[in-house]
Amino acid sequence: MTYNDTTATSDKEKADLFADYFENDVYSYTDDTLPFHDQVTSPASNIKKKSITSLNTPKWKQITIEEVKYHIKQLRNGSAGPDNIHNRCLKNSSELLIQHLTKLFNQILKQGYIPTKWKTANIILILKPKKDKQHPSSYRPISLLSCLGKVLEKIIKQRLMLELERRNILPEHQAGFRPGKSTIYNILRLERYAQNQLRCARRHSAVILFDIKAAFDSVWHDGFIYKLNDLRLPKYIINYLTLFLKDRTASIEIENVVSREFNLKSGTPEGSPLSPLLYIIYTADSMNDIPTHTEHGLFADDTALWTSSNTMTYLSSRLQQSVDAFESWCKSWKLKLQPTKTEMIHFTIHPRKRYKHPVEVKVDNTIIKPLDHTRYLGVIIDKQLNWRRHLDRIETKIAPRIGLLRYLSRTAYEPNSRTMINIFKSIARSIIIYGYPVLLTADQNVWNRIQIIQNKALRAALGLPIYTSVDYIHKISNIPKIKDYATTLLKQSIQTATQKNDITSKKHLQDILEKIL
Repeated sequence: MTYNDTTATSDKEKADLFADYFENDVYSYTDDTLPFHDQVTSPASNIKKKSITSLNTPKWKQITIEEVKYHIKQLRNGSAGPDNIHNRCLKNSSELLIQHLTKLFNQILKQGYIPTKWKTANIILILKPKKDKQHPSSYRPISLLSCLGKVLEKIIKQRLMLELERRNILPEHQAGFRPGKSTIYNILRLERYAQNQLRCARRHSAVILFDIKAAFDSVWHDGFIYKLNDLRLPKYIINYLTLFLKDRTASIEIENVVSREFNLKSGTPEGSPLSPLLYIIYTADSMNDIPTHTEHGLFADDTALWTSSNTMTYLSSRLQQSVDAFESWCKSWKLKLQPTKTEMIHFTIHPRKRYKHPVEVKVDNTIIKPLDHTRYLGVIIDKQLNWRRHLDRIETKIAPRIGLLRYLSRTAYEPNSRTMINIFKSIARSIIIYGYPVLLTADQNVWNRIQIIQNKALRAALGLPIYTSVDYIHKISNIPKIKDYATTLLKQSIQTATQKNDITSKKHLQDILEKIL
């Protein structure tokens, strides 16, 4: 391993080298560069200095035994943190232990103290695909936190989410880590917008997809505390979250060798149930200054802006205006955009035409030019919205899964059709059908290709030869044709959107249903 002209060979040296890298380059404090930063730091420091005791904490609803039981029941069998208390221990706990934990959690909130072990992480590392294994930045950190601490974090998360939803604090188009929303929400909004501009209004449109460098790891603690106070959240939640971020430490673990401890001076703790929610609170106002002519889609740190115009010049101007507003917000709140990973698609009326002044914008003084296709929330979007690139990706991704189905079918001692069909639904159909609402707007050739993919997967799962008829496959498997299944899912989604009063999704989904019926 090599970092800052230092080479490590032993496991201990490597672990300490990784600790240097994460402390200095990832979870480091970003210097104040704007007068605005001083305006935030001063009140945030005052909030942190306030003593958190039972004397100055207003009354709040105490954690109940039922809450603790519920969250322990939902635990998965993940790895233990530095305290070596495993989720399996908690799931098999006695009634007496539940009572003790409830009292402990309430005292933590009352006294304003979080055990040090609960704010310490053991980080293990996984090499990213096709990266240089000798450089620390090529590894993805996985933090192992205290399971006990995470139970309390889940309780706080649930209470915080209820407060945010009750007061409608989170932006409407933030679909990440929120109940009732998913990636499909913003994919659907973007596709409907681009289709309407192309087919109905005959206007040019473009979308720019931003990449924020180490987004979760770059959250400015003082900025976050300032926002919490500004939102007037319950005092006990602000107190807990302030303590939650303060004085956090971590160690790197390599081959059972642990590095020195280092401080996490920025970011939301990786591996914590609270982290995604804290991030979307931090970025809740990121679109406030975006012009009204531009729409946006948020899914955690995935940010997209799209707009339209009659001319290329106005399209570039509108998009640049929106990009500048978002870039200004990022600089104010110490998040950094990565121009090299920022992408743009121009949905053009004439896809083969070469324009004298093509659409282009600047991000951090780097010119971003349109691509033929890009990936957005798991779907490959191309400039013509014909979804061929997406189907190519499905075929690539599904091929090894079809191979696995064929292997399982051949090697099973007593092949069970029902079991194989369940495996097919889990590992194959879920991939094939992803993005179904926008795919339903495509022509029949797209669904012919998707049907062929499903036929191959079903034959492999049931151990049938390639010449087996499609009708026979569907008859014995009791699996509907893929477009019929997608249409059924669409109708169910409309019902769900109606129940949740999601007017935006309902409108777009009904529009698609009317077109295919």
